Amino acid sequence: MTAPVSKLIVGQYVIVRHLHVGMLPGTVEEASEASVIVALAVKDERITRTIGHDWAVEATSGRGIFRFPGKLNAERNGSLTIALTGEVERIQRREFVRIDAFLDVTVRGVDEPVGGDTHTVDVSGSGIQIQDKWDLPLGIDVRVELQLPDGPPLRALGRVVRAGNDPEQKGIRMDGIARADEDRLMRYIRDKEVQALRASRDR
Repeated sequence: MTAPVSKLIVGQYVIVRHLHVGMLPGTVEEASEASVIVALAVKDERITRTIGHDWAVEATSGRGIFRFPGKLNAERNGSLTIALTGEVERIQRREFVRIDAFLDVTVRGVDEPVGGDTHTVDVSGSGIQIQDKWDLPLGIDVRVELQLPDGPPLRALGRVVRAGNDPEQKGIRMDGIARADEDRLMRYIRDKEVQALRASRDR
């Protein structure tokens, strides 16, 4: 599926991917329609052997994860210069990206006096799983205020749609998230993925 995204942004956190090297986290240093320079968070000595090979840059927006195919032109001090060679492809819709996360959240019934303050168990681009202190009924509409690490709370309407593996957990689908908040949420999710990747490579 071709995505309506035409360029990468300087300062954006990304993942670069190669068939044999695997995934490496990085940050966009320079970007144009023809090429991108990515500063790696973790250096890998195998990279110099892949100059001229196919690489891809993966970036996250509020609409999902997008892949920019290309070829590695150069590597210098942990910075990769990648010539972009094809159409951008959306490879994962935002609702399927889910991470474990402990965040403060307020959940209150829209039409029923139920809910209060609790925390999340996991988070995706379209919903959260919470620790349910009140035995919220399935199907109830709720107002959600999710406290991300930076900035004001993310506010959305939601609906309790599923019970969790733990009887005291419930899944809430969030609707009507403002585009800016949606982007903040996806950046948070991607940052957590990058942190987990760095931690796994440092072991």
